[in-house]
Amino acid sequence: MNVELKKRSNLILGVLFFGWIVSYIDRTAISLALISIGKDLSLSATELGFVLSAFFFGYAAMQIPGGWLTDKYGTIKLLVGAVIFWSVFTAFTGLAWSLTSLLLIRFLFGIGEGGYPAASTKAISIYFQKEQRTKAQSTMMSSNMIGGAIAPIICAPLLLVMDWRNVFFLISGLGIIFVIALLWSTKNAQTFISEERKENKEKGSFRKVLKNTYLMRVLLVFFFINIANWGLISWMPTYLMQVHGLDLKKVGFISAIPAIFGMIGMIISGRIISKLGGRSKYGVIFGAVVLAVCLYLMSTAASAALAITYQSIAFIFVSFMASFIFTTPHRVVNQHNVGTAFGIVNFGGQAAGIISPTIMGYLINVSGGSFKTSFIFLAIMCVIAAVIAVTLPVNHQQQTNIKSVEGYEL
Repeated sequence: MNVELKKRSNLILGVLFFGWIVSYIDRTAISLALISIGKDLSLSATELGFVLSAFFFGYAAMQIPGGWLTDKYGTIKLLVGAVIFWSVFTAFTGLAWSLTSLLLIRFLFGIGEGGYPAASTKAISIYFQKEQRTKAQSTMMSSNMIGGAIAPIICAPLLLVMDWRNVFFLISGLGIIFVIALLWSTKNAQTFISEERKENKEKGSFRKVLKNTYLMRVLLVFFFINIANWGLISWMPTYLMQVHGLDLKKVGFISAIPAIFGMIGMIISGRIISKLGGRSKYGVIFGAVVLAVCLYLMSTAASAALAITYQSIAFIFVSFMASFIFTTPHRVVNQHNVGTAFGIVNFGGQAAGIISPTIMGYLINVSGGSFKTSFIFLAIMCVIAAVIAVTLPVNHQQQTNIKSVEGYEL
């Protein structure tokens, strides 16, 4: 790749990175506003759990269709459409007047955001050469952690100075900035697309992707890991405020600390996985066990500082597991099917968000406001993920042999 093409690739990567940050800000703002929304609309913890889960119903439901649509109709169209759609419903969140309206709005918001992951992953396969995709993908996905750090820093102060409804109106404008940047950065980028079409003359099959047993096992690992991840992310602000007595402003800044550790872990892990390939499964197993231990310790933490310390350690290992999962499609399917493969794997992870916040809310309710039982539940999910990860192929050679078993051209 010459210097000019490399510059264009990195520019597009930067825009995709920004798009992920926007999506993360838009989706996590509701966790910070949860107490205000509950008071305004007179919602219980269980009902607020339903609200958090409504997003994941839409988000998970769109993963596989989003991947298929990306492979069939093109990356740029899906990216632009997805961001405009979710930005509209970010603004509509501020118009909610009841539990029913909020559930519907957050479901449709999830549909919009659900088209972005597969489309952005497919963009990596188009604008980067094969040997660069794992690093580029892990770098792009580190934006999730940065988004997790930025969201509370931006949204918490806004929630202190304006009504929660106005915060959603304001942040909805970020999507328009992304669309403009994307169209500008990909203008006249046909050189990349032409090269990739030459590299992948033979189109893949959606049916073959569904038959890939390696992907299905990775999907299950992601499902159980994300039960823990989304349960923790969704309820952590409320936990810090209700259990450790922090105010919203302090929660906003302290919540950024684990995300920073996770971001660093994501970037580094991409380099490690690029070298180790399938053998990285050992890191996934170890990471799941460490996450389980940290979640249990958080349930008994005597202070907010101790809870954040455990969460920071956990996020380092969460980032390694996420990097392994998110780069899997680039390593086990042909380029044409990357969008579909990512959508299938990500469906497993995001389907977890449908049940996790609701179960957390229920356990908090029946425990009289205690978070201990819910944290132990999340820890158990991590142990299950570790057991499934044991069944993944041991080394890179075994992983690449999926070609002969599943009929893929890698």
